[in-house]
Amino acid sequence: MPYFLIALTSLFTAQIHATTVERFSLDQLAGQAARILVVTCLKSEPELINGAVYTRYEFAVSETVKGPSQQQIKLHLPGGLFQGIQSRIAGMPTFASGSESVLFLTAQNELGHAWPIGLGQGAFRIERSIDSAARVYQRLEGLTMRNAVAKPAGRIEPVQGADLRLFLNRVRALAGVQGDAH
Repeated sequence: MPYFLIALTSLFTAQIHATTVERFSLDQLAGQAARILVVTCLKSEPELINGAVYTRYEFAVSETVKGPSQQQIKLHLPGGLFQGIQSRIAGMPTFASGSESVLFLTAQNELGHAWPIGLGQGAFRIERSIDSAARVYQRLEGLTMRNAVAKPAGRIEPVQGADLRLFLNRVRALAGVQGDAH
């Protein structure tokens, strides 16, 4: 009996620390996204929606790559800390105030909420430094990737550390978008 409990605890713990998702190439992200935006997080606030903990993020949009232009957007993503209740979905990106990202978003669901495609796969963190160009890094922490046929995914195409301008030009080409869509 104790071995059963240890095995069950191990299984439960593993599920907390990793989420298995379909692997998306940059081409798939660009093609499937309803909107692709360059954003800065203005604030995040936890809230309870239908009994589940969510975090409402508000973003200023600095560039629209694909989809309708907006000056601000709000995302309601599962997870957060609300009145002492901690909820976390492994692989779901989180955003700190002031952080910059490139988001590949789904269409809005029945509650009017969009999500990053493939959880962290659809959220690229932008890092800026004084001595080099802005760079993008895909947010893959907590994700186990599988191909659509349920086998471990191959190596992810190299986008980590890509120059932001070159990355956005590549995304525009993959999404079939011409020019700079500020």
